[in-house]
Amino acid sequence: MIANKDRIELLAQLLQSQKLESLGTLAGGVAHDINNVLGAILGLATAHLEIQPPESPAYRAFETISKAAVRGGKMAKSLLNFARQSPAEEHELDINAILHEEVRLLERTTLAKVHLEMEFAPNLRPMRGDASALTHAFMNLCVNAVDAMSENGTLTLRTQNIDNDWIEVVVEDTGTGMSKEVMGKVLDPFFTTKGEGKGTGLGLSMVHSTVKAHRGLLEIHSELGLGTRVKIRFPACEPMVGMLEPGPGIPVVNPLSPLSVLIVDDDELIQSSTGTILELLGHKASGAFSGESALEQLATGLHSDVIILDINMPGMGGARTLHHLRERYANLPVLLSTGRVDQTALDLVAAYPMVALLPKPFTMKELQGHLQPFQSK
Repeated sequence: MIANKDRIELLAQLLQSQKLESLGTLAGGVAHDINNVLGAILGLATAHLEIQPPESPAYRAFETISKAAVRGGKMAKSLLNFARQSPAEEHELDINAILHEEVRLLERTTLAKVHLEMEFAPNLRPMRGDASALTHAFMNLCVNAVDAMSENGTLTLRTQNIDNDWIEVVVEDTGTGMSKEVMGKVLDPFFTTKGEGKGTGLGLSMVHSTVKAHRGLLEIHSELGLGTRVKIRFPACEPMVGMLEPGPGIPVVNPLSPLSVLIVDDDELIQSSTGTILELLGHKASGAFSGESALEQLATGLHSDVIILDINMPGMGGARTLHHLRERYANLPVLLSTGRVDQTALDLVAAYPMVALLPKPFTMKELQGHLQPFQSK
């Protein structure tokens, strides 16, 4: 009987894992497409900001469009955080500082109706990870906790070191708590106890995925009428020796020198919008919808000073294209353009000289800044 119960529990865990994996794959694909759309919107909106009078209605309109695109980009990044199995970025992080910043964001709105207690370890060890993803995860936990409490509730945020290898974050509330039945489904995608229109059911699924991506452990303890305690453990780290730097570039001498830029991207919106921005900056743009096409154009005489190369493309793809570019054109600068700044992208930058990252979506000024190191006399 015990063996049969264990088998049922293992099967349930397997089905849960398969559901999360399928949803993660879907989320990753949707986020990639959203990033391309937002990239076109943000790029052209910021380009128009540069040519509009600052006090004009047109300037204010493009400013609003830009802000909306940036917000959409953060939402797309949240989907990517849910989809991937490793953090988008690996920086040394102070979790106490991240939690303090989150409290500042929430204290005048969500946290205004409850009592907040903070118990942060003064000597908390650092960890490595993606600050944006972790901020979003902690935000979800705090909002869920506040929603479960009345106006006299207490939200407690606590951090501490666990031995020498782990740090722990606790988010605890004095709210309504959850039944065993609800606890069994709480990490299921789209499961929510909130009313219609008040919750997507993805909050805790995304938290769980983010914790896993950071090699962490998640525990949820809750009982009806006795509140909920969420305990998260992350591996601590030693201070990082240094930051990853792009490969060597050409010194900036004359920022007005025009460049011939080849845009290698399978998305027509990115091709069109990036080409327009380059022309507004005084550069000459040409395009290729695949790595194979780009290599063929270069082999038949196309001159290019810089290549903007999308990593995620059908066919040869960005990584293999970069390998062939380095074999044939060792000193040709390449900007790797991607909405997923993951370890694969970072490894490509580290493996090849004359390569830098250009995260999507990017503004006109960001593109200009990335091109300046490659401008000649």
